[in-house]
Amino acid sequence: MLPLARYRAPSDPVLLYPGGAITATTFFSQVHHLAAALPDTRFVVNLCETRHGFMLGFAAALLRGQTSLLPSGQGRSDREQVLRQYPDAWLLSDKPLAAERVFDIGLFLVNSAAHAMQMPLVDDDQMAAILFTSGSTGQPSAHSKTWGQLCHGAASLAAALNWEEFPSCTIVGSVPPQHMFGLETTVMLPWATGIPVHAQKPLLPADVDNVLRQSDRSSWWMTTPMHLRAPLHALSGLAGVVASTMSLPASVARAAETAWQVPVMEIYGSTETGALAIRRTASENLWTPLTGVSLWLEGEGEGQKIWAAGPHVGPPVALGDELKLQPDGRFLWLGRSTDLIKVGGKRASLSALNQNLTDIPGVDDGAYFSPANDNTHASGNNSHPAQRMAAFYVSATLSPREVLKTLRASIDPVFLPRPLYRVAQLPRNANGKLPQAALVELFAQCHLQKAPHMMISAEHPALSGHFPNNPLIPGVVILARVAQAIRTAFPHMELDTLLNARFHAPLKPGNAFIIHPQLQDERVRFKVLLADSEVLIASGQWQCRATNSLQAGNA
Repeated sequence: MLPLARYRAPSDPVLLYPGGAITATTFFSQVHHLAAALPDTRFVVNLCETRHGFMLGFAAALLRGQTSLLPSGQGRSDREQVLRQYPDAWLLSDKPLAAERVFDIGLFLVNSAAHAMQMPLVDDDQMAAILFTSGSTGQPSAHSKTWGQLCHGAASLAAALNWEEFPSCTIVGSVPPQHMFGLETTVMLPWATGIPVHAQKPLLPADVDNVLRQSDRSSWWMTTPMHLRAPLHALSGLAGVVASTMSLPASVARAAETAWQVPVMEIYGSTETGALAIRRTASENLWTPLTGVSLWLEGEGEGQKIWAAGPHVGPPVALGDELKLQPDGRFLWLGRSTDLIKVGGKRASLSALNQNLTDIPGVDDGAYFSPANDNTHASGNNSHPAQRMAAFYVSATLSPREVLKTLRASIDPVFLPRPLYRVAQLPRNANGKLPQAALVELFAQCHLQKAPHMMISAEHPALSGHFPNNPLIPGVVILARVAQAIRTAFPHMELDTLLNARFHAPLKPGNAFIIHPQLQDERVRFKVLLADSEVLIASGQWQCRATNSLQAGNA
């Protein structure tokens, strides 16, 4: 049995608010009250958006012997995807939620009658959480963690940060606790070391500064590289920064260290494993594994894999990355195993291409994308040929022509993105990652905006006899064009069932029209509009499913 947390005195702060703190006595009284009231179920989906709500729901579920299901996002589609796998689970929420089987924990967040601090004990073999990947490389997958694994991971992370047994700092988190990095750093790390965490979730340095001023202790900021790319502001009371969820450029780390005079540490890990290694990116290329973590190479040629094991990892896990192991145990990250693309007989790393794009001065964010992703990625040296790569970028100053000119000086011309779309922002989730489905939809939207208007001529064979002297385009012909547009926009989806369709106004031959499909999970909502007036011609939904090639490519 392991303690839920290591707070030593009833007055120890657990959560810091602008007006005060939630003490250990108050917090664990709330935990006991909520645990007694939770519905009798094996699984709960913790959708609480506040840090207080999440920590309370997570702790109470542990006391009841329940497993917390942690989707990677807070959207309706994220929770519905989880509920399809766990249909008997209850939803925990700290705000009104229009869904069935919802337990509102809002009443338990207020100060309950405090009793003598009673620290709960949890069996180290208890299945504490099942986390779901972000879908950045395909469909989200589930990975379970016992309470013992989570505790071991937090202890290893504290040691890697060179914290003393009972540190005197606080934690500020800009990442959601439903993600493995957020769970490890903003929930498990403060519990394992007995330190408080700020209840707010500031995203930008200016917001972090406001939070830091609320505490008389120095704070570690748990964040993502995307947040560090924002304009840097002076920060008072900062002890250090820990970043993860995506690659941190050394230039960004150096700029942050220069501005704040604190160490900026980067975590290497995954949802499957938790944190595995750490480095100070501004001055180190090599990663140092956390205490107890073992990495080794198995297999030969194309079948080579890097395996990871450790007390918090569980059974050995085959990593999806290419690593160069060093004799002293450290390693160099070379990229994703599925990161190689081949265009025109030449190979390149997708990570390297993204880095070239985002390194351009004036580009705030960017990402390459393959319109035919199922033929793009490869393992080892067995890369498959890809169509010409597309790319998106965010910039307030640079035109696509200027970006292409800069890229042409640093990469092979065959990897210049065609098309290159300038967008207001990339569809990153709360962890800074780009789910593949979101990129597919963004490409479809950009592609359709530049696509020519459609038109059906009066000579179309379907018009013969269809209202003589006043011909109208039959609905079945319109739907055929809709199906064609869906296949073009979402090449990784197969049309299944037409769920519904409504025709709102007639379409005459020779009238230009446009089709707007929008992918939501495995359904495509569509609208057909007249090109000039945008009068609604037709609308509906089409059930789709991912093709086998996409599923295989993302396995």
